[in-house]
Amino acid sequence: MTDGVMLPGRISLHRAGPDSAPVVAALVNAHSQRLVGTRRALIDADGELRLARYVPAAAEQYIGHVSYAAPGAVFTLVARPPYVVVELGCTLLSGFVRAAPVALAWLEQRAHELVQAAPDGARVVWQCTLLADDSGAIEVLEGLGFKPVREWVHLELALDEPPPLVLPDGVAIRPMDPRTDWPAVGAALDEAFADHWGEMGPEARTLLEEDEHDEVADESDDEEPEDAPYSNSLGLCFVAEAGGQVIGSCLGNARTVEWPDSGKIGSLSVRRAWRGRGVGAALTTAALTEFHRRGIRRVITDTDSDGFTGAHRLYRRFGFTPYRVENVYEKELRAGREWRVMTI
Repeated sequence: MTDGVMLPGRISLHRAGPDSAPVVAALVNAHSQRLVGTRRALIDADGELRLARYVPAAAEQYIGHVSYAAPGAVFTLVARPPYVVVELGCTLLSGFVRAAPVALAWLEQRAHELVQAAPDGARVVWQCTLLADDSGAIEVLEGLGFKPVREWVHLELALDEPPPLVLPDGVAIRPMDPRTDWPAVGAALDEAFADHWGEMGPEARTLLEEDEHDEVADESDDEEPEDAPYSNSLGLCFVAEAGGQVIGSCLGNARTVEWPDSGKIGSLSVRRAWRGRGVGAALTTAALTEFHRRGIRRVITDTDSDGFTGAHRLYRRFGFTPYRVENVYEKELRAGREWRVMTI
């Protein structure tokens, strides 16, 4: 791999580093302002680049140019064990759309390199999530063989009053303590999401490296947790317990990249054996009550439009309404046996 590559048509891709954050933020925001009228990137008080769609630190990020003109694209590649999915981030300004197929052809070869560690016989795909309004990128990707496979709906709620709390029998809801709760919450999250579309099946999960909540759990219990307004904020994460066991959680964010005055329900999960008993509703109520107490009057979330757990129906019962749609696109890089959960 190289930090920069020259392609036909005087198109260049340069590997983005920490000092590229202002350029990446400017490109992402120019694109999102045109499409949805908001920013989707910012550089926080610590100088860290934050994006509306989370990008792990290990991601490869490239900035695209045409004829050494101003940068016109940002691409991101993410490949994690067991390497059966390569995630593509694709931000195209209008001046780079015609050049995009050439850049993506090189990135596809890089994607093939990143998945060489995939298990023998496993199906491997290249995956990209795009705003439904991003017609330029959609046309480019579909021209390269990507197909839509899933829809995600984004919802918002005007939080005039907190909803009443109804606790299921035998269930308690309490704020999460990040110093001690992550191991149990992480295990419950893994179980709760194991049967969702696109998650790794049991065979694949045995090959996964430790994920983020395990890393947090390794921190000393004596350390005071730092507040994280954009992810799992203190006081906005709640745990559901029954019989001394964590059966679900709701992880909230006090602020969003797009709207600093809006909160977000980032994750809502309930172990399968406890679904359909009102646990998800009780967790959501606890989060909304705390948002309201803090003076946050707009709360957003997103969910799989076709998810069998019915999270989208639960949110609508609370008064959430759709405001945006994203679609997941995939291209097969290698035929084989599907390692993910694709049907319920």
